[in-house]
Amino acid sequence: MSERERRARPYQSISAEAVETLVWLLDAGSVDRRRYTMVNRLRALRESEQFESLPNDLRQRIRNILTDEDH
Repeated sequence: MSERERRARPYQSISAEAVETLVWLLDAGSVDRRRYTMVNRLRALRESEQFESLPNDLRQRIRNILTDEDH
């Protein structure tokens, strides 16, 4: 599946543990090429109904990451 096809897919649910891993990788700065994809995944998550089911501290960290990316 191409990158374009992956981006065109509708949002799929993601576990809180997987979200924590994405946040950890982004915080650690250990990703370069995939950062754009990971941040977009967090943006999609923030816009989904699932976002409210995440722990408050994780939701806040996602907001902070996305704010940093926008500046």
